[in-house]
Amino acid sequence: VNAFRERRALSLTLNDTKTAVNKLHQMVNIVVGAIILIIWLLILGIATTHLLVFVSSQLLLAVFIFGNTCKTVFESIIFLFAVHPFDVGDRCEIDGVQ
Repeated sequence: VNAFRERRALSLTLNDTKTAVNKLHQMVNIVVGAIILIIWLLILGIATTHLLVFVSSQLLLAVFIFGNTCKTVFESIIFLFAVHPFDVGDRCEIDGVQ
């Protein structure tokens, strides 16, 4: 019975890790896509200084609005992948209650 629980916990852990890595991959794809788009516009000569000033001002506005959220997401990623405090199947004891 204990081996079955361990096997199930390992299976759930691998599934959760795969889901987290897929979400991280999606976020990185969006950032890389935006960078590639800006470089592509610069190479083709479509991006003028007026367009780049407009985009950078909008980016600055977005940083003020979403800065704290981005900081929290980054800290959560570090906590999840670097610190790795728990896995599926771990038992938690809070105030003596399991």
